[in-house]
Amino acid sequence: MDYSVFLHLAIVLLLSKLLDILVRKIGLPQVLGSLLAGIIIGVTGLVSDKQELKPFAEIGVVMIMFSAGLETNFKELKRNGAASLLITSLGVIVPLAAGLGVSFMIPGLAFKQRLFFGVILTATSVGITVSVLRELGKLHGKVGATIVTAAVLDDIIGIVILAFTAGQVEPTTWGYKFIELCAGDMSGVSEGVVTLVNVLFFFVIAVVVGIAVHFLFKFLAKRFPHTRRLSIFGLAMAFLFGWGAEELFGVAAITGAFVAGMMMSNMNQSDYVERRVDMSAYMLFGPIFFANIGISLDYGSLVENFNWTVIGFSLVFIVAGLAAKLLGCGVGCLMCKYKFGESVEVGIGMMVRGEVCLIVAQKGVELGLIDGAYMPAVILLVVVSSLITPIILKVAFRKFPQYDDGDMQTPPTPLAREELIASLEGGDSSAAQAPEQNNGDGAQHDGQNG
Repeated sequence: MDYSVFLHLAIVLLLSKLLDILVRKIGLPQVLGSLLAGIIIGVTGLVSDKQELKPFAEIGVVMIMFSAGLETNFKELKRNGAASLLITSLGVIVPLAAGLGVSFMIPGLAFKQRLFFGVILTATSVGITVSVLRELGKLHGKVGATIVTAAVLDDIIGIVILAFTAGQVEPTTWGYKFIELCAGDMSGVSEGVVTLVNVLFFFVIAVVVGIAVHFLFKFLAKRFPHTRRLSIFGLAMAFLFGWGAEELFGVAAITGAFVAGMMMSNMNQSDYVERRVDMSAYMLFGPIFFANIGISLDYGSLVENFNWTVIGFSLVFIVAGLAAKLLGCGVGCLMCKYKFGESVEVGIGMMVRGEVCLIVAQKGVELGLIDGAYMPAVILLVVVSSLITPIILKVAFRKFPQYDDGDMQTPPTPLAREELIASLEGGDSSAAQAPEQNNGDGAQHDGQNG
């Protein structure tokens, strides 16, 4: 084993925490500190092997999405489900058209190559937005529920579009095997059809298994309240759903984790599990996920491909990518009779791009759909959107105070992020100390029950 990973973890955690404290003191969302830490580490090369932190980052985003699923209010989802579908549709169509239009700055491309620039712009990185919403205490309300639901739907639609443009479907997925079993010959079956079958299979099986998980968790919560086994069971389900989504159906792991959280939400003891998951995510995996976005970027390509053509395209590409999500999702909200302030907040929340955008772009480079010389445009889009979205989103919630989450009659977060931070840093918040008392009782109880 290469023990340098411990040194790199220490560097990431220490620098992230220092910058978290700094950005909080100047009134910025603290997730911005971890993002900046990742960029500093990536530029300076403090972490030599960029792949060694990737498993930690993957665990982090799964835990974040699982926690978001635990906080899901089904009444709010039911109220905003149809609206989120329209918002997501426009939030995909407008960026797709914007990327296609911007691509005409590059001469000599085939239509499929031009369309792929639009596919890159359709991706949304929900992890950053979810963290900011939770920090601002807005994840439970109408805006938060809409953003999370739209982001999940965005991921699904993005998978289908990517399948049509990139044409890559794993033969190990259940949808592929099912069609192969029925048709016998896969030569005449398009990748898009296989992807649609995979998505359908995933949600059908996820609901069936999720119902069983729901009743099992309900039994465990009643039989063993406030015990560590509840949190362990919850995390196991998050990882299991994430693995199944990615490996068996070709759906992103974060979608599986979110569904697992939804199946265990709005139940007795789900608050306890959420607090435990939050603590683990805050202490280690969350900061690594956000920092890894900056660490994993290829800064060498920014220098190597530095020329005015790429710079001009990159600037237009970034502006188009941000504006397209804001316009598409914002107009969708207005069409669903959201208030203007809510529409702006949802549009801003959907602007951020992250690892999904990079993965899609890299896949395009591998398949020859885009020239590697234009990867800096994608990298800059990820950096800029990741840095400015938390800031703009916080400003938007201050600018449009007419919306009050309390009006939605949704339960408040059991342990607000600030109180969680205070408890972990030795604060004297009574709200933070109360759960710790419960946790201690739970640990003793758990020890007695094995």
